[in-house]
Amino acid sequence: MKERNVMEILGKNMHDIRFEKNVSLQELAEKTNIDIEILRKFESGEYSEIKIEQYPLIAHVLDVSLQEMTKGIQFIED
Repeated sequence: MKERNVMEILGKNMHDIRFEKNVSLQELAEKTNIDIEILRKFESGEYSEIKIEQYPLIAHVLDVSLQEMTKGIQFIED
């Protein structure tokens, strides 16, 4: 089984959370000022221009923690 990369996991998590919270892609785009096509690509696992600095804003709009947004990602500590 192929491991999913971090961006795929983040995109799927965002989609699942958005669906649970009943937030449309249009609403998320408007509230985060991120182009809807960028968000759509991100959710589908395609390359996206979402910057790491935008994740806290996305989490805030979806009313979840960053930990919930990054669920399923293994972080390695030095």
